[in-house]
Amino acid sequence: MSTAILPAIPSEPSSELDLDGFAIQPRPYQHRIIRRTLNAFGCGEHEFCSAIDGAGQGVSRPSSVLIESPTGSGKTVMGLAIAAIMQRTFGIRVGWVAMRRNLLAQAQAENIRRKFGLDMQLISMFDKDPPDVDLLVIDEAQHDAATSMANLHGQIRPRWTLGLSATPYRTDRVKLCFENVIHDAGIAHLIADGFLSAYHHYTIEEYSPQSLSELLIDEPERWGKSLVFFHKQTECDELKSRLDQAGIRSDVVTAKTNRDRQLADFIEGHTDVLINMAILTEGFDCPTLKTVFCRPSGQGTTIQMAGRVLRKCESEPIKQVVQCRHTRHPMMRTAIPAEQYLWTEYGWRSIAGNRQLDAMAMAARQRVAKANVSLPKLIAAHRPRRRMHRLAR
Repeated sequence: MSTAILPAIPSEPSSELDLDGFAIQPRPYQHRIIRRTLNAFGCGEHEFCSAIDGAGQGVSRPSSVLIESPTGSGKTVMGLAIAAIMQRTFGIRVGWVAMRRNLLAQAQAENIRRKFGLDMQLISMFDKDPPDVDLLVIDEAQHDAATSMANLHGQIRPRWTLGLSATPYRTDRVKLCFENVIHDAGIAHLIADGFLSAYHHYTIEEYSPQSLSELLIDEPERWGKSLVFFHKQTECDELKSRLDQAGIRSDVVTAKTNRDRQLADFIEGHTDVLINMAILTEGFDCPTLKTVFCRPSGQGTTIQMAGRVLRKCESEPIKQVVQCRHTRHPMMRTAIPAEQYLWTEYGWRSIAGNRQLDAMAMAARQRVAKANVSLPKLIAAHRPRRRMHRLAR
């Protein structure tokens, strides 16, 4: 397997900055994505002002932008920053739409915690009477091709649409819904630069409730907080039954269970293992999650599943991804693990590379990636003007 040489991307400053009232860290890739999105909308330029005043008909600017960025890269923060800048500069109305209530709650919590001060309408994707807004932010925008989202978008008819997605592999039909697609750093870059967690990869021969239960029962300390994905509900139920008999606390999450309570129990340490089919591939954030067991799948679903465990956590500096050797997309194709383990009849065998060379390359990359960025200049460039432009109706 060949390893691509990744170009250096600057890393973030070590301390959190208060940027003109925004309590966010100016990660360089976030800075670039925010700027590119604002430029795509024409924000701060004559074209944007003309569009608001109803003039500038000869100017061609995209009215919809899709941001593709990995899980854990701060898509919500970027979306909030873009919306807040546009709202306080031009007085526009903002709506935030998501398919699940927990995503709406997370967005509002980040809005408050990061001090964006964004006045936004929280809209369910299934809302039958949505409010009128000028900028519509769509969380988990891979659902934009769904009928429910198309109907909602047709009812609101926003002037600008901003999509946020960590899953650019759901076929090109999603991209066709947006005039401009912005992609910056991928998972491999963000791991190399320290924004996502390094991980160890484990390869097993068979992926079944029996084989996974044996792993979890024999070495519970190795796996820690674990998330398991299966194809079938019967597989989920069988694994839970086996773990219950061994005294390992587990729960099966479905569309019909009380997901909020189940996730709270898991995060608070009352549950050791969460089992599901696909419902936790989106909108599930638990930095203390240590291991994800990925069912055999293709590229898009694999990256969704593995992405759940790559959020940084001081108490779990190295995360773990477990896959069957028969899977169509080993996670190593997306991002090289810090260590690889293969299950043999004698137990786990480490497939060690040149650790010294890898460590030197990583240290050199992170030294190069120390360039600071000046988000305050970006924020200051979009301060409210004395005369607020009103939207042409």
